[in-house]
Amino acid sequence: MTSVKESSRAAFLKDILIIDVDSDQPAPCDLDLVNSAMAKSTESGFPVIEMSETDGIVVFVVPVFRAATLVSFVVFVAWANESAIGVFESWQPVGDYNELELTSGYFGSLERFQNVSSFVRFEKSYGLPGQVWDGLRFVVHDNLPSHRGFLRAAGASAESLQVAVGMPVYSDTFLASAVLISSDLAPIARAFEAWEYTGGQFVLTSSAYQNLASTLRLEEGAVLTERSLPGLALQEGRATTTTATEVLSHGRGADAVLNGRGVVVPFFKGDQISNVLTLVL
Repeated sequence: MTSVKESSRAAFLKDILIIDVDSDQPAPCDLDLVNSAMAKSTESGFPVIEMSETDGIVVFVVPVFRAATLVSFVVFVAWANESAIGVFESWQPVGDYNELELTSGYFGSLERFQNVSSFVRFEKSYGLPGQVWDGLRFVVHDNLPSHRGFLRAAGASAESLQVAVGMPVYSDTFLASAVLISSDLAPIARAFEAWEYTGGQFVLTSSAYQNLASTLRLEEGAVLTERSLPGLALQEGRATTTTATEVLSHGRGADAVLNGRGVVVPFFKGDQISNVLTLVL
């Protein structure tokens, strides 16, 4: 198990855990809430959101499959209090219609955004959850209040929500679109980057940055080699993290130095990586 260093209580994100799964059993975690959520996700295949009022935390467990085999859990651990602003959502297909509905979510004090979200359904290719479903790829939306593809923009504007990340969950069929939403008051990460892997290289398809120097940001269409942060997904064959400065800085300029921690989440089509999500904290 690897983790991202705990941040301050004023932030939304407390920790990120990358937990390997072997022989259908995840490695045990020190947090009982995480173990409980992973057990439910292992059984169902779906993302799971659980909150502990006693511990004051909420966890978002997102499974990663390779060739229909569960290989990793990405576990987002956040503070569950009114001052910690952020959103976790799981959108799943429902009924006989080609639509996704919100099946679980954590919104904290954002009641207006929660109310809007609970009544919305997304057809394939519409809205962030629908785009994730249609493309079976990670999608990042920036500037949510003015983003044409984010259909809940008015609600995002009212709640200071800035960046949304959609993650496909797929075993032998599509299961869910898992969504993180980061505020400008308590960013989940400094860099959110979605990469397509093709022809032995990674191409940046969407991104967003919060509190990251402009000299370290990448433009859409940027290309990285397999020695880069998303390249770790090829080496590990599952989700992973790193603090290696040379890996985090790779491709950002000859003199670039990017410190922090990187989180790498692959998406597999069959047993081959097709796209990768990277976060830099």
